[in-house]
Amino acid sequence: MTADSEQSVPGTAGEPGPGTATVTEESAGTGAAGADGAAAAPETPEAGAGPEAGEAPDPETAPWSGPAMWVVPALVAALGAVCLWGAFTVEAPPNVTRPGPAAFPGAVGGLLLLVAACLSAVNVRNLRSGAGSGGNGLAWFEGRPVLLILAGLVVHIAVLEYVGWLLSGALLFWVVAYAFGARAHVRDAVVALSMSAAVQVGFSLGLGLSLPGGFLELVL
Repeated sequence: MTADSEQSVPGTAGEPGPGTATVTEESAGTGAAGADGAAAAPETPEAGAGPEAGEAPDPETAPWSGPAMWVVPALVAALGAVCLWGAFTVEAPPNVTRPGPAAFPGAVGGLLLLVAACLSAVNVRNLRSGAGSGGNGLAWFEGRPVLLILAGLVVHIAVLEYVGWLLSGALLFWVVAYAFGARAHVRDAVVALSMSAAVQVGFSLGLGLSLPGGFLELVL
């Protein structure tokens, strides 16, 4: 009894036996696995969330889907039709030489209709491949610049006969620059006025047409 007890004491109070060592390794492995699991837990993505879930789609690469995919082709086609209508209905003076005042709006209208046809062909191809099906692709669309440009165009047409092309054209150029994010107002006004004057000189010398001068024509 004394020998058995003396032999059992080193196994209990001294160095751990094989069984004790096995239990210690398993518990250590469990603790390491738990620590690794706790460290890897925040990296686990949520269900249904992809790597680009919070990123907005790129309008240059992601096609519009649903009825929104026909908005731009329709607008471009309508603008081209208006340009062609203006080219065919413009009244040219009898002394105007070719190509005449109808050449410029006619060329712009034809190019716009060609662009609308290309956009429609791309939409049809996307529909056949399945890329154009789904929800509304206008979720990324920002209407503020478009509304600013439309408002500037309306004001330009309304005041063209009264203030003349030089000022109304400069106003239109300035509004377009502002809508696209330009905030150097004095510099933009100088550039817009220069472009408007260049267009007026080009129409006068190149096409033999006099754009509306407005009250500046009476003053100067």
